[in-house]
Amino acid sequence: MFGNVEIRMADATDCNAVMDIYRPYVTDTAITFANVMPTEEAFRARMERVARRFPYLVCTIEDQVVGFAFAAEERPHDAYQWNAELSIYLDPRFHRRGVATALYNALISILKAQGFYNLYAVIALPNDASIALHRHFGFEEAFVNDRSGFKMGQWRDTIWMRLRLKQPCRTPERPPKLIEELALNELTTACAMATALLSGAQ
Repeated sequence: MFGNVEIRMADATDCNAVMDIYRPYVTDTAITFANVMPTEEAFRARMERVARRFPYLVCTIEDQVVGFAFAAEERPHDAYQWNAELSIYLDPRFHRRGVATALYNALISILKAQGFYNLYAVIALPNDASIALHRHFGFEEAFVNDRSGFKMGQWRDTIWMRLRLKQPCRTPERPPKLIEELALNELTTACAMATALLSGAQ
């Protein structure tokens, strides 16, 4: 049973805790294709850069960060600005305990409020748990990019999955909102609902 659960926007004080969760994925797995852990300065700068436009969320239990999820640009060109690519990482002790589902509930709700059209996940194979998580939220398999990355001594396949939030049937009225353009209640409500979901799941 979890106590004192919270899903919220990350801030600068979360950097070291987030890095501690991310580090084993870099050094011990092919889940991320990063080979070298960034410095604290570089990691903090990236968090701040992402959070200016996209949601960057952490889940805390008893004030300890146990997972984080964020969105980032799918491609750098302006024509792709209605898309976002999602990432999520958990402390292994909190796998299959509802944390990922709660984080994604908040993340996707915020991205929908911002006005994004397409959400993407790029998953290194094999990763049945991540594929199942994305299918739960309605992501569909777009294509497999075979032998697209080399890590830990072998070529790795990735699967691209997509969730279409809105049908692109007309010219977009405007680009997706920045995080700072969202009403405070839109952020707090999404995080509060996800927190309640996680609290009630235990």
